[in-house]
Amino acid sequence: MTKKFIGIFCVLLGTIAHSQPVIDVQHYKYEFELTDESDIVKGRATITVKFLRPSDTLSFDFVTKNKGNSNMTVSLSMPDASRKALLRVLSPKLFIKLNRPANTGDSVNFIIDFKGIPFDGLIISKNKFGQRTFFSDNWPDRAHFWIPCVDELTDKASVEFLVTAPTHYQVISNGILVEETNLAGNKKITHWREDIPLPTKVMVIGAADFAVNYPGDVNCIALSSWVFPGNKADGFYDYSAAKDVLSFLIDYIGPYPFKKLANIQSLTIFGGMENASAIFYAEGSISGKQNHLELFAHEIAKQLGTSRMTNRYQLVARKKARDLVITPGEIVGFSAETWNETPASDMAPILLPWAEKKQEVWRFEKDSVSGG
Repeated sequence: MTKKFIGIFCVLLGTIAHSQPVIDVQHYKYEFELTDESDIVKGRATITVKFLRPSDTLSFDFVTKNKGNSNMTVSLSMPDASRKALLRVLSPKLFIKLNRPANTGDSVNFIIDFKGIPFDGLIISKNKFGQRTFFSDNWPDRAHFWIPCVDELTDKASVEFLVTAPTHYQVISNGILVEETNLAGNKKITHWREDIPLPTKVMVIGAADFAVNYPGDVNCIALSSWVFPGNKADGFYDYSAAKDVLSFLIDYIGPYPFKKLANIQSLTIFGGMENASAIFYAEGSISGKQNHLELFAHEIAKQLGTSRMTNRYQLVARKKARDLVITPGEIVGFSAETWNETPASDMAPILLPWAEKKQEVWRFEKDSVSGG
């Protein structure tokens, strides 16, 4: 490659880094291999994009800095043999130059292979029982620390994860289970797929030794509880409360958009994280007393409401009683960006889009929900 071409390429990279979006991602397909021997992750991303305007340059977000002494290795290939591309890695960006421009509306696939220890985003650790776990923790914009993507809330795409791991792991992710097959060498592949376009912040995987329970369906939505075996009985009891919470929220907010709701004990650094159809709760969320209704309501409600922020109200859960209190009022508490008000000592504000409604109190009893 000539020095002249390299110079032109660098100018183009600087241009696309500060211009309007060139692409709209349509679909992500991620394939991962996890092992017990090391924290090195081997991955492949097949990314389908639509060009929003004619261009021969584009970029993806990806941090190649490694927790060890070497960076992530990254390579690019093109499934379409008629297209050639040059990859330039300038962490946290992957810059790509095509051999010929794509036209507006063109759909192009890119395959990015990568290997190394993620600097952040995919947390490889041990739970309180000493068992090895893998949990992605993307909020607010940490997905690109472990997967190549466009890590912007406004860029949504369908996604699928195919995870190969030792057979003792159960793997959970967004969407519906497509495949779970034992492989040679004491390995298993698990394939999940979500067709509803999602922002990258809620695209996740979790792999651990789980105990899994199915407390039933709500409006044909399959509920499941994924907890660590060491606190299985308490976990199944605590997480079963999500069934009544989901039913209540569907009745008073609107339809739940996904085909399943998995509630998952995890090693998220947050109290809970509203990953689409696969909510991660902190490891300490299990007590055996079902005293975290406000946490379930908080996270499940955010699955229903992002497109319904018209009337602004709040749902509040009293920590000292098994009540959910609905009251009209300005939004306070948690938002996508920040906490903007400190909750009172016995109240946990939860943001909801809400139809106009007088204050009501709904009490969750052991086997029923009553209101007044």
